[in-house]
Amino acid sequence: MSGPPRHPNAVVIQPPTTTISPLIRFGRYTALGLGILYGAVRLRQIREHHADIREWEHEKAVAKAAEAARQKKWLAKEEMRYLMQVVNIPFEEGVAQFGVEDLYREG
Repeated sequence: MSGPPRHPNAVVIQPPTTTISPLIRFGRYTALGLGILYGAVRLRQIREHHADIREWEHEKAVAKAAEAARQKKWLAKEEMRYLMQVVNIPFEEGVAQFGVEDLYREG
């Protein structure tokens, strides 16, 4: 005996073919190659874009640091002027006494 009888509604599937059409194989490898090329080009575009963004952010950070340094110097100048007023020292003498000539130097 060869086993239980087959049901009349059973679907009979043909065995898979072992050979693939050369046209289909060519199409697959062409699509793979084009995908790799597209990915390489797109990666280069994205890298350039992000390099521009990083450069812009760096310029912005440098400008922010320069502005912070300028603000800090201005606050130090104002603090020294206030201190000289409180202590009642003339401006030129106070600058020399406190050793803050570099704060009031132009440039």
